[in-house]
Amino acid sequence: MFQAPLRGLGWLCLVGILLLGCQLATKEGDAVKTGWIQPKHAKGFAWALSDQGQTTLVLGQPRTGKVLATVSAANSRDGVEVGEDVPHVVVDRDKGFVTTSTTHVHLLEEGAGLDGWRGCTSLKYLRNAGVLAWADSTSVRDVSGDGGLNAEVITVVNPGSILTGPNQDLGERNWPWVPVTEYLEPHPLGRAEWMVALAWLAGDSMAGAEAFQAVEARYAAAKNASVGNGKRVFTGSVADGVWHAPGKGSFVAQWIEDAGGTYALETVDEVSNVALSLESMLELVSKTDAWVLVTYDKDGVSERDVLAMDPRHAQVMKAVDEVWVCNTAEVDYFGEVVAHPEWVLEDLATLVQSNSEGPHGVFEKLERPSQQP
Repeated sequence: MFQAPLRGLGWLCLVGILLLGCQLATKEGDAVKTGWIQPKHAKGFAWALSDQGQTTLVLGQPRTGKVLATVSAANSRDGVEVGEDVPHVVVDRDKGFVTTSTTHVHLLEEGAGLDGWRGCTSLKYLRNAGVLAWADSTSVRDVSGDGGLNAEVITVVNPGSILTGPNQDLGERNWPWVPVTEYLEPHPLGRAEWMVALAWLAGDSMAGAEAFQAVEARYAAAKNASVGNGKRVFTGSVADGVWHAPGKGSFVAQWIEDAGGTYALETVDEVSNVALSLESMLELVSKTDAWVLVTYDKDGVSERDVLAMDPRHAQVMKAVDEVWVCNTAEVDYFGEVVAHPEWVLEDLATLVQSNSEGPHGVFEKLERPSQQP
């Protein structure tokens, strides 16, 4: 992903902290060159050291390797060779941060905690009682506006950084935008490891590294305990006559493989879900055992509900023995669960072994009245 080595290693304190969950690149062939601290699983960030001795966070697109920005508390990044056209974002930890995703909130909460949280665009989507209580007690502001952020509220909050997505114009209003690309990571642990980068931004690298180390250990234990049985699994759903699903290189595919299953879809897309014709998907489905469906229904999900989403789902359901459902109305799949990939793995491993529900209730097997004799 990154193109050039550093020119010094005068940052032993940070190295000592971050090596709890990261590793120092030592070979020219590594994805991050000599002297950079790279994560063990995440592909979208690394740490570098400028000629002035300033620790710099380098952020990029995990799948394509494109560098999106560098981030530090100093105006200069001399010696961090990422190209002159790459924006440099100057952050101020003393002013706190604004989040634009529930995922950001939970990764921070799990790692460094929420000290410094000043504003949020997704307060109404947060569910965790502890997080909501924190937001209320510390007067976290709703900074959402029409199609983006409320400029007047942001001016009042005056944050030291604004966590955003990879498509944000980093020059907009000269605000301290920090692009977060966790959802593009190809490994579930890569997504969760962003808690380390965000903890660094919040000023407590040690807390982030230790929290991730605990998640990683539990994930590894669940993976080692899973038993492969050859069950072929696919995911996705129909929209406008086209099947959309995570590709082979996605974190969803990795979850299924680590749980002991086989992800049936071989297609890869670097920036989004894979789009297939329904005919192509039905051909694939005929060779699979289970369908993983992530959907939202506040009244619960039944077989009838799945068919109502699109009549062509009937053809899919005829071809598979099992349907595993994650109802995001009941499970915070896009928030708290991101910081706990081990929950998903433990549930999927249970389902691969043909049980009806995992220990966390992230996924459960859909009841199929039409299959009953």
